[in-house]
Amino acid sequence: MSMKVIKRSGEEELFDVNKLCSSLIKAGASENLSDQVCGIIANSVESGMSTERIFNLTRKYLMEVDPGMSALYSLDRGLSALGPSGFMFEQYVGALFREMGYTVTTNYFAQGEAVQHEVDVLATKGNVVFLIEAKYRNDFRTKTHINQVMYADARLEDVRRKAIQDGDTREYYLWVVTNTLFTDHAENYVTKRDLQLMGWEYPKYINIKKIAYDNKLFPVTVLPSITKSVLKKCAQEGIVLAKQLYPMTADELMQTFSLSHRSAKKLEQEILELMF
Repeated sequence: MSMKVIKRSGEEELFDVNKLCSSLIKAGASENLSDQVCGIIANSVESGMSTERIFNLTRKYLMEVDPGMSALYSLDRGLSALGPSGFMFEQYVGALFREMGYTVTTNYFAQGEAVQHEVDVLATKGNVVFLIEAKYRNDFRTKTHINQVMYADARLEDVRRKAIQDGDTREYYLWVVTNTLFTDHAENYVTKRDLQLMGWEYPKYINIKKIAYDNKLFPVTVLPSITKSVLKKCAQEGIVLAKQLYPMTADELMQTFSLSHRSAKKLEQEILELMF
């Protein structure tokens, strides 16, 4: 029987279990796990159900059988939830580079030859300085275009010229990091320049999806029980990674985030499952 579900835009569409299975496979699930989850969810879908509700049911079931895959399945939406201003995404990008061994400063001002530039994230290691542009999008299906990459390129060159004038012998490079995809033009442009791109699945071996999964660097927003009030408190405390909550007991979560004991225990369990 065909059932209509409600998209986030409010439009109706026919529920397509194959579309759900494909999204799980794309996230990295095995065919066996995908078939298992799709079978369970297909039997739970009702006519008029929202696609957001279907996503939450899928994530909840995955959390029970494979917490790591649950986090990976919801990672794109989780990154999009680090808004609305993008401040938490900048913190997340900083945390990624810090985990890779860099000394990190956020909201840094770099002096160029012509003007001063506000840099989202500055990452340094030895003689290398990375200026990092964090391009946050609240819709994970959009793309970052070449004009934004070229603008970043111009800023890098201005800072480099000033560094040379000042006798700064360090090597300056620039990363453009986004929670979505890049256009083909943007990807082609950087092959001829000293810029690096990091997006959802680009480049192949050092993208946000792979780094997050391999190192368990999941944003707090992938935790099913996270609430807006907890997220707000996390932003205030500089907590962007789920692993930053890992040392906290249910009692500590209860006190820090003003949660009920039941909610705190549930959140504690999700954190433990995700970390192991």
